[in-house]
Amino acid sequence: MSKQYNYTFNSDSGYYTFLTKRQIEYRVAFYEDFTLATCIGDGLELGNIYQITIDRISTEPAPFDLFVSETIKNIITTFFENTQDALIYICDDNDKKAFQRFATFERWYNKSNMTNYIIKLNNIIEFDSGSEIIKLYTSLMYHKENANLKNIEEAFNNISNTLNGEKL
Repeated sequence: MSKQYNYTFNSDSGYYTFLTKRQIEYRVAFYEDFTLATCIGDGLELGNIYQITIDRISTEPAPFDLFVSETIKNIITTFFENTQDALIYICDDNDKKAFQRFATFERWYNKSNMTNYIIKLNNIIEFDSGSEIIKLYTSLMYHKENANLKNIEEAFNNISNTLNGEKL
């Protein structure tokens, strides 16, 4: 197993933080997300859905660093100690690098042992915002033992329809 950086959890702010050997700071946070609740029929249980954010706080360029991916994978593995939680990841495209983030996240997952117990689904969503067509690169992860996995999958697959104004 590759080495990782030491990280800390700040319970006041609710995020994990770590510094790389080049003193580049990263924050990883899990926020409760209600997007999927709008994408499934009433009365169907989803459990706890969170969105993960991964932010490079430092402004310095960040060269490739394997320890960063190992650290983030470890934080995500810790998150899934609760088998009933699910995790949605939406790639930020403010700098037009959403696809690269999406591909990196996919590579991290495929090279991890999480594939043994975590299911990961991808959904590239296009919707009309009124002024432009927006493309969102999204992923959903949940434990194979999650009691709500069928409902979670259905809701995730309905995101595109919901964003495009279709009724359930």
